[in-house]
Amino acid sequence: MKCKTPSFVLELPLNTNPVQESTILAHLEAGRQLYNACLGETLKRLDLLRQSKDFQEIRKLPKGDKRTEAFKALNKEFGFREYDIHRYAVGIRHSWIEEHIGVHIAQKIATRAFNAVQKKAFGRARNVRFKGKNQFDTLEGKDNRTGLIFENNVLKWSGLEILCIIEEKEEKTKNRIEYGLQHRVKYCRIVRRKINGTSRFYVQLILEGKPYQDPEKKTGTEELGLDVGPSTVATVGDTRAELKQFCSELVLKQKEKRRLQRKQDRQRRANNPQNYNMNGTVKKGNKKWKKSNGQRKTESEIAELDRVTAAHRKSLHGHDQNIIISHGTVIKAEKIPYKSWQKIWGKSVLIRAPSMFISGLKRKAENAGGHFYEFPTNTTRLSQICHICTEAIKKPLSQRWHTCCGIDMQRDLYAAFLAKCVDVNTYSLDIARAKMLWPGLEPVLREAVSRVIQSANGGKIIPASFGITVGNRRQSGSPVKPEETVTEAVDGVLLKLNVFKDESRREVI
Repeated sequence: MKCKTPSFVLELPLNTNPVQESTILAHLEAGRQLYNACLGETLKRLDLLRQSKDFQEIRKLPKGDKRTEAFKALNKEFGFREYDIHRYAVGIRHSWIEEHIGVHIAQKIATRAFNAVQKKAFGRARNVRFKGKNQFDTLEGKDNRTGLIFENNVLKWSGLEILCIIEEKEEKTKNRIEYGLQHRVKYCRIVRRKINGTSRFYVQLILEGKPYQDPEKKTGTEELGLDVGPSTVATVGDTRAELKQFCSELVLKQKEKRRLQRKQDRQRRANNPQNYNMNGTVKKGNKKWKKSNGQRKTESEIAELDRVTAAHRKSLHGHDQNIIISHGTVIKAEKIPYKSWQKIWGKSVLIRAPSMFISGLKRKAENAGGHFYEFPTNTTRLSQICHICTEAIKKPLSQRWHTCCGIDMQRDLYAAFLAKCVDVNTYSLDIARAKMLWPGLEPVLREAVSRVIQSANGGKIIPASFGITVGNRRQSGSPVKPEETVTEAVDGVLLKLNVFKDESRREVI
């Protein structure tokens, strides 16, 4: 068994000419057809396996080693294993594909197809998709000795020798590249990206070791509790708490995308009136669709907007992740059912990608020498329980404030506080620790609420999930006076923090 070592990725742009670009596109097309062939064969073997009588009998067995071994034997019988698909890929490669795809690259393509079908077999995916034309954008090797080879800042592949662009004006980027090139290359991956309708090519070097750490970015030592929602994130540390909405800047880009999609729909209908009924619905059956140059241009604009949005989202995620890491690298959070979120808050999840945010935060925390602990919600129930009376009361989503046993706190911040008090060994809430920490951390949480209220009072739009509105501070689920304004609410929070020594002089600061 191979020893697994830590890895990180260094991406470099390729200095390609038109001839080299044409050759790379031909290689990618060959890889696409090989991938579709492997995907189809793997699906066929899975269907045959599920139709067998042995499969029906094994499914009835209780979970355990006997059932697992029986499934392994059945997979071997029907050739539904990764290395069986490897052999199939190498076999069909002996054709025109052999001129474009090496043995090791073909095996990695087979692994990619097998993993996609295996998700369907385990119920983690409903179905798999075949790759259409110009939809296969990556190829990778198994090592740096055959196939894709990076040597002396040059990518060598099937007779091509492409120079990599490593000169950077920014000092930080230059240091990161120099740091990466000092490490051993495990294998290479070539990537195509479409920028303004033009294909650009990059090489990703999978390097052995840990990624570059910017010396200017400091890492904290606090233990943090984290509560992530579809559009919000709450963090509670030893000295500071924060409640904010992330990726709010992307909402306007989604409006622009919707405008372009409506334009595309009008162009499609104008180009293909024969495919629509009188009531505007699409006719059933096979149809041929025509595209005008205007429609193709609109589709290109949508694709470019998606690319820019993804890059902007990644940048915003990185900024928020770095702020959290600067406070602490030991982070505790509930394990979120992201698929359920997609069904309930699909638009918000699409814009902000909370799962991507958490995976990036976990990677950064571990690279900084910390830990990211995820615990199941059914054992902790942080949004329901009170650490004083230990009673768990289910709250509706509209109830945004926790009010119990004299505690009146914003729900997300309170859940993040409880996450900080979870025992990572038993994945249960440590009530004694929560009672010990609450007197010292309650002012920290109220200070975070006061900053949100001051932002709202200053004209900043805050999400309704905070439970705070401009004009009347309405805390869903907690008693408030209807005439209370945001300014008065700020005064109340600051008075609890003992900011005003003289109650006769109440000036919002």
